[in-house]
This record gives sequence, C-alpha cells and structure tokens, in this order.
Amino acid sequence: MFNLEVNTTERRTLGERLNYSIFVKKMNNPVGYLLLTALSIALGYVVYSKGPVLGIVLLAAIIGAPLLVATMFNLRLGIIMIITLSFFVLGVKRLTEGVPLGLVMDIMIALMGFGMFVKHIDNKDWKWAKSPISNVILIWIAYNLLEVGNPAATSRMAWVMTVRSFAGFMAMYFIILYSLNGMRYVSFIIKLWILLTTLGALYGIWQEFMGFTTKEMAWIQADEGRVALLYVMGRYRKFSFFSDPMIMGFVMAYTATLCFTLLSAPIFFWKKVLLVVVGSLMVTCMVYSGTRAAYVLLPVGGFFYAMITFKRNILIACGIGFMIGLVIVNMPTSNPNLVRFQTAFHPDDDPSYRTRKRNQAFIKPYIQTHPMGGGLGSVGGWGEKYSPGSMLAKFPPDSGYVRIAVEMGPIGLFIYCYLMWTICRVGIKNHFRIKDPFIKAISLSLLTVFYTLVVANFPQEALGQIPTSLILFLIIALLSKLRDFDKIRQREIAEYARQQEQPENVPAMLTA
Repeated sequence: MFNLEVNTTERRTLGERLNYSIFVKKMNNPVGYLLLTALSIALGYVVYSKGPVLGIVLLAAIIGAPLLVATMFNLRLGIIMIITLSFFVLGVKRLTEGVPLGLVMDIMIALMGFGMFVKHIDNKDWKWAKSPISNVILIWIAYNLLEVGNPAATSRMAWVMTVRSFAGFMAMYFIILYSLNGMRYVSFIIKLWILLTTLGALYGIWQEFMGFTTKEMAWIQADEGRVALLYVMGRYRKFSFFSDPMIMGFVMAYTATLCFTLLSAPIFFWKKVLLVVVGSLMVTCMVYSGTRAAYVLLPVGGFFYAMITFKRNILIACGIGFMIGLVIVNMPTSNPNLVRFQTAFHPDDDPSYRTRKRNQAFIKPYIQTHPMGGGLGSVGGWGEKYSPGSMLAKFPPDSGYVRIAVEMGPIGLFIYCYLMWTICRVGIKNHFRIKDPFIKAISLSLLTVFYTLVVANFPQEALGQIPTSLILFLIIALLSKLRDFDKIRQREIAEYARQQEQPENVPAMLTA
C-alpha cells in the first residue's frame, strides 16, 4: 500500500504537482517556498532595473487582481475598498505618475455592477431600488445620455469622457443601496469615513508644522499656476494626501460637521469625546487648507441642524457658537490663516468673488439661449483638450451649478436642483418618521452633511471630485435606506415585547 501511494505520486505530471502544491497545500511546502522566493527575487530585480513605479504596478496587480475579482462577488467588501481608495487615489497619483489608479476604480465599479446584476438573474425583485430618489436619479441619467445628441456640443469625445466618470458614481448609488443589509454595516462605513478623514487631518497638520516632502514640493514648483494657487499670504496652503487644498478643505468641513452632529446619538461618553477631538482636528486642518468656501459650511450645517431639531439646548449652543464666530471674524489679527478665514465672511471685499460674479454675468445670455447647454465636457479640462478653440473651453465656472447650467442648460439645471430637493424632502420626511434614537441621530447627521454639500457646490465645484463625489452617493443611499432599517428595528422590538408578555416565557418562580 505504501509503495502504491509513492508510485501514484511519482506518476503526477508537472501541472498536477503545481496544482497540488499551490491550491491543496496553499504554498505551505518546498515547492511553494521556492515559487515565492523566485517571485520576490524577480520583483526586486524589476524594481532595481526599471524603477519603483513598475514595481508598484506589479505588486498592485499581484495583490489587487484577486481583490478585484472578490469585489464582484462581495459587494460590501468592494464598497469598503473603493471608499478607502478614493481618499488616497489622487494623492498617490500626484506622486507616482503613470499608475492608473483612476482606471482601477472604474474597473472596480464595473465589476461590482456586473456582480449585482448577476445576482439578479434569478431574482427579479427590484423593490430595494424603488424610491422617489431613485426615480429622479434615473431621469438625471437619461438626460445625461440624451446630451450626446446636443446640437450645440462641439465634441462627442468630451461627452464620452464626462459620462464615463459620472456613470460610475451614479452606479455606486444603486450598488450601495443594494448592499446595505443592516445598521452594523452602516456604522462600520461611517467609522471608516471618519477614520480616513482623521488620517488626512493628521497628515495635513504634519505638513503645516513639518513642511512638504521633497516630492510634494517638486510637484508644487513644477507649475507656476500651481504655485500661485497654493502660495497665498506668505504661506503654502496644505492639501494632505488629497488632490488639492479645496478638496481637503471641503472633506474636513463636512466630516467635522458629521462628527459634531453625531454627539446627539445615544453612544458611549468616550465615543463622544473622541468625536469632539477628531472633529477639532478636522476644523484645524480645514483652516490650514485655506479654502474659504469650506469655512462657511460649519455655520451653515449648524444652522440647518438647529432648525430641524429645534431644541432649546441646541439652539443655545448654536447661538453661542455664532457669537464666538462673530468675534473671530471681526477681531484684528496678523495671522495669515485667520486673515484668510475672515475674508470668507466678507465676500464683497474679495477680488476673486467679484471676478466670479462678472464671469456669471458674462455667461448668463449664453445659458438663456441654449436650453440644453453647450454639451457635457465643454467647460474646463475636457473642454480645453477636446474643444480648445471654443469660448466655453476658456470659461471658468467656479461653481458646480454654473457648470451644469453652461454644459446642460436650464433644463439640466432644473432636473439637478429637483434631484437635490427630492433628496432633502425624502430625508427630512424619513427623519421625522424614524423612531429608533440611534438611527434617527445618524439620519439627521447625514442629512445635515448633505445640506452642507448642496451649499458648498455653489461657490465651488465641490461635488465633482473624489472622495466627495463618492461620499455624496453614499449619503444619498443611506438616507434612502435608514427608514427601512428603522422598520425592521421596530418589528424586532414589538416581537420581543410580545414574547415577554406570553406566560410560557416567564420563569416559574416569577409566576408563583
């Protein structure tokens, strides 16, 4: 018998032996050790001879390929991965040119969308996607697709490139909506969001006190326009690992709003202390970003939160905060960070604000005479690339709403504003119907953040860059779903109460 087993093993082909070593023994044998050693040596040689970028690409392919496949079957894992990647992708891309991380995100979203549809081949129930928000989003998607036939558009390729990025994040709304399965996962996603922003705040504060790295400074000085944008009032605006200071400022502002509004949730005291600490770090980093439009978001969010709750203690706290802010805005100072902070609340004294008003007055006749706008991608970077000689390519929108009005016309702007209004209406209605205190607190916090983002999109193009664009659809999906989780929670409570009332469930000593 012993000889028979040995002879059978010896008759295995090379392919069978490799399959046995890799998949059966999980590389835990001499053959596996040899393969891993050879792979390490090969990777080291590639890094040594071709540079670190290619090595990073190969390592990412070795590790990332199985993870990409996993996201197709495990959508919740994919959501975690893509949120994490969205916080770092532009910063990493800035320092390692040639790494196609944006393409990786597109592939991940496509795989996740494919996986979601595969799961619905046998299950035709789409009730999870039915809501007023979903209906308006589908109308918005349809209008974006109709823009391909816009007679005023000068480039169809600009439409393709714009829709590519827009469609992915629109699809994420349905993927997240489908994947949400309970409050435990919702809590984890919110904690991940706060954790990633806290890391960004810590690195931004590090840049403020320790300075930029050599690569970061080289990136800044490689473009004169970039230097002019970042070097203001004798100091550099900080950007952490985000693409630019504007994105960092907005991320810090609305996540700090999330942290402070979550203080009303029924959670442990030490968690509330932690929320105050990390929220304060985010506010500090927001100031270092020099993004004046972001400074306004905290008082805007506080006002909205106070109006929805309309509780005496919250109104008093907001009033005290308003008085403190009023003192800070009007007190004399020579600190460049505070000076820039103060200018955000005196827009008429800001030359850039007056320039924006002139630009908006200039473009208004064009918007009024083009009901479908000038076409997707006609303004900004895509316009300069695919329509370099057009008037719109040189126009700086400096506002998300102005961009939509120019590219998609009054019709597109109306649909977009109707979408924002629908989300607010559904979110507020659901908030007042939710009974569970924890879910109710999360609902109001997310609703407050969404409102601040709607406001932030007026002075800047706040919603078009990652991670904010992804966070936006995460918030929209959560606002659509929290009411369902509350219904489940109330049924569980009712069922538990019913069981407690039944005599057979009461211990004998208590019924004696």
